[in-house]
Amino acid sequence: MPLELVISDLDGTILETEDYHRRAYNALFEEMDLAQRWTKADYSDRLAQVGGEKFREVFAWLDRPQDQYAETKERLYARKTELYAALIVADLVAGMLPLRPGVSRLFGELAEAEIPIAIASSCVKSAAIDVIRAGLGEGFLESVAALCAGDDVSRKKPDPDIYLLAARECGVAPENCLVLEDTAHGLQAALGAGMTCVVTPSELARGDDFTGAHLRAESLESQTRIDLGALRELMTP
Repeated sequence: MPLELVISDLDGTILETEDYHRRAYNALFEEMDLAQRWTKADYSDRLAQVGGEKFREVFAWLDRPQDQYAETKERLYARKTELYAALIVADLVAGMLPLRPGVSRLFGELAEAEIPIAIASSCVKSAAIDVIRAGLGEGFLESVAALCAGDDVSRKKPDPDIYLLAARECGVAPENCLVLEDTAHGLQAALGAGMTCVVTPSELARGDDFTGAHLRAESLESQTRIDLGALRELMTP
């Protein structure tokens, strides 16, 4: 099968940003005068939950009528997303958050080979755009073949919808797509879409079960470097 499209997750895959979600939740809890705070271990336990589901737990802390859940979740999720993007962009601008090892090199190789790159992120599209622009630049943002985000699909990872959407928008058959992921639920989404998947676990996902991954490595630069040639070999039946 030819390699016609690389679809990359954003959080944890391009940038080690999974913990920024935890920090944003904690900042939100502080704004709400809640005593609760999530440690890294706490958030790792909740990592497989899609964003809205985490607010079922938060809502329970508020002791409000159940009929207020939908409105409260929407409002708090929007604020948490603002906090998340602001934390990341601030660190990117300050030079405190580099791309994960090998990402810039591999993306450069793909560009030279004219293999398109799409982004499939579970976060809100406006936040994804801000993070990509700050971390990879306006030129990269304009070059992506598709940018699919959590608000583009009704079912988030581990459902395969977002990867199927990215392939469809790029006009590429799923079997000719290769996904870059960092979590088990992202891997499940890619496999469910019928795509090849390379996993480089992020900090909070290192204990995940990555059974079924076509390749797992600590990073794109660990041991045998993962380059364009290696990706093409994975696509070979």
